[in-house]
Amino acid sequence: MSDVKVEIDRSYTDGTFTNHDIIRGKVTLVVTKAITLNWIQVKLEGISSSQLNIPRQQSNGKRDKDRKDKIIRDQHKVLYDTQIVFPPDNVRQVSQAKDFTLAPGNYSYSFEFKIPLNNSCAKMGGITNKVSLNLKSFDVMINNGNFNTTFVKNKAHQLASEHGYAGGGNGKRKASFTPPPPKQSYHTTSQLPPSLSGIGEFANVKYFIKVTCKRSSFLKTNLRAYDPFIFLPLDLDVQNRPLLDNQQFELEYKEAFVRKELIFRNRIPEIVGVKVMSSPTKSSEKKALPAVPQAQRPPPSSKKQGFMSRLFSGASDNTPISSSNVTPTYPKRVEQKKRSNVPEIKSKDVPFSFEIRFRYPAFLIPTKPPSFKLYLISNLNPSRYTLAEYGRPDESNGLGIIYLQKLTVKLTSITLVSVVENDGASNEYHLGQHEEVMTVCNNTYQNLKFDLMHSRVNPNASNSTTSPQSSASLHSPGGSVYEIEIPRKYFDNCILPDHLSPSFKTCNITRKYILSVVGGFSCEQIHDFRNKQECGKKIKYVDLQCDNIKVLSGLNMTSTLQSNASRSSIPLHNGGGSGGVPHSSSTSKLPTTHTSTPTPPPTFPSKNSERSYSHSSVTPSSNGHTNYNSVGDGPVQGSSSSSSGAAGGGVSNDSNGGALAAATAAMLPTYEDVVLESSYQDDSEHQRARRRYHQHEQYYSNPEQ
Repeated sequence: MSDVKVEIDRSYTDGTFTNHDIIRGKVTLVVTKAITLNWIQVKLEGISSSQLNIPRQQSNGKRDKDRKDKIIRDQHKVLYDTQIVFPPDNVRQVSQAKDFTLAPGNYSYSFEFKIPLNNSCAKMGGITNKVSLNLKSFDVMINNGNFNTTFVKNKAHQLASEHGYAGGGNGKRKASFTPPPPKQSYHTTSQLPPSLSGIGEFANVKYFIKVTCKRSSFLKTNLRAYDPFIFLPLDLDVQNRPLLDNQQFELEYKEAFVRKELIFRNRIPEIVGVKVMSSPTKSSEKKALPAVPQAQRPPPSSKKQGFMSRLFSGASDNTPISSSNVTPTYPKRVEQKKRSNVPEIKSKDVPFSFEIRFRYPAFLIPTKPPSFKLYLISNLNPSRYTLAEYGRPDESNGLGIIYLQKLTVKLTSITLVSVVENDGASNEYHLGQHEEVMTVCNNTYQNLKFDLMHSRVNPNASNSTTSPQSSASLHSPGGSVYEIEIPRKYFDNCILPDHLSPSFKTCNITRKYILSVVGGFSCEQIHDFRNKQECGKKIKYVDLQCDNIKVLSGLNMTSTLQSNASRSSIPLHNGGGSGGVPHSSSTSKLPTTHTSTPTPPPTFPSKNSERSYSHSSVTPSSNGHTNYNSVGDGPVQGSSSSSSGAAGGGVSNDSNGGALAAATAAMLPTYEDVVLESSYQDDSEHQRARRRYHQHEQYYSNPEQ
């Protein structure tokens, strides 16, 4: 019995592939009995699948409980490429035979594909690539929707209308042609989505290599084999530029933030300055005391008071009363005496805001430290919270003390799917949503103290991009914004798990994220954290909701990927088994060299080698490639150059001066090349980012189901 196996070479990528990668491998065919084949084809495929349960409804619109829900599934081939490895290309060009017989033995065929940048779902062609069968519901699935039961009926009516006929009565009658409504495009062109699994058949994205050995007889089953692989896209923006380094193309630095206000009301400073009146001096004796208003003078008494009466009644008519001691008349003289000795203290509100700040656009990378910063924001001058009015501006009055007690960070992943039913006339869209909330960190602090007197002016307040949910009440017109940054060490454990899928959007699946940061603050210390009543009474919570946070893959462009991207095509590699000659599979190895040399990245000249470009000579070699020979600047690339180049003083003759100028212009890097090279990711960091992305075990089941 013959068997076929396909195996991907994962030695250079650690099993995870990205855009512009060259995915290589080999097909091993073990033939125990002579077999006749039409061809052996290798496919590179990526399938985005979504599935929904649609409730059955009665004619009145109510759900029919007696009937099971209808299962509707949608599949989109976001990646599709093929390669014939047997018979070899040279045999197919000269042979008219449609089938080939392989004798018993082991055969090995090499293959390689280049993974593109964008999806190719809208470019799918051919009935076998676009139509499939749902084996669970036995419904026909098409690449842009599902056929329902009325599809054939509506198509028949549409065909009759196009020919000017409509049914009715006993005969045919002419009918006015009504063009069908324009079809809504269901496909999107975007960057290839990442591998997705873990939420069942509701939504998944799978990538795999598939080999098919096409038998010449329809009565015999074709031989097939799969090898799934994990795909993780590069972090690029809509212009396919490095997402994390797009600030190089901006004129100014931008930030995104979400801010919410919190007010501690009726707070009294911990330290209050009391103005103590000194003993009267000569100068103070000369200063006349203000007269007491007539309305508050004690009423004249017709009877002369005795000594005891004057003792308990206070000052007599002959004693001067300062305006600072004037108080309203109270029923009790004792209460009036106490109030006159206590200084008047006014309570104040302490407004501040809790803020999370990102560099625009807001993003997070799994397994990486948090990319956001946390701040306490105030629009009031920090001197308000000091003893500056008493001559001590470096000391706190305790009014602006804030205690951070709790910090909770949660990430909500939202997966949106769509499934389309096509009735032959229009599309009916069914939408579904799946949410999953994960707690990233839940930190508890014991009276972590911050004082608004230490806040500093925010220099980038005018360059920030405010979220729609943020509060702008602290921005006073023409005023300054003061901030205190919460040190990163207090939330450095807010790290996303490694299996988290990056944000993406494709034809039928969208993955997005919402970040929630909840801070618990108090204006007083908590003495017993086990006392829930005390904690609930003193702690006030602020919830910051950050919508549409991008989760990135952490993969950036490297020099190798840039070199692969410049390759126009991938050469076909036929293994040692081509032509029907068997050989041992144990001795077959993947090719280490390629028939076409990849285009190298641009060479950037150093300051010491600038002169060498004026001495270089250009010569077309016998194989059609242009050779450059820089005098005194390293070895010659390619074959030896001709002697017609300039010598010594660097003066070239007129015959090759134009070629020299063209070669020099071609070798000099542009500004975009320099910027691109500066954004290349370190190879070791690039490999670490690949290794961390893992998938659920269901990802490795039959990828076409």
